[in-house]
Amino acid sequence: MKTSKIIATTFFVILFAVMYFNYFAPSDKVGSFSKFSPGSEINQVINVEVVKAKGFERDGIGNIISFYVKDKDDIEVQVSLHEPAPADIINAEVIEVLGHMHGNTLTASRVTVLK
Repeated sequence: MKTSKIIATTFFVILFAVMYFNYFAPSDKVGSFSKFSPGSEINQVINVEVVKAKGFERDGIGNIISFYVKDKDDIEVQVSLHEPAPADIINAEVIEVLGHMHGNTLTASRVTVLK
């Protein structure tokens, strides 16, 4: 009886670990804008690549307030920020954005550098 409890417990721990690392663990894998509903006010999280070639728009005191990103399908959109972007975004490759789409603009409430 003891052996079967140990085996069952080990099985569930391994199953939980596999599920966590496959479904719930944070990833720097780039997502797709196709999951966003146009005109929706519901914020969603997406990982995107920063398009450094298009530069960064700054406000009067030098804070980054707008820049361009692309998804896994190479669709480029402008990210417009409510708050200034983190300074290390200039060197970032992949970022996580929480926001919603308005046409070709992703209005972001949070930006986090992943890679």
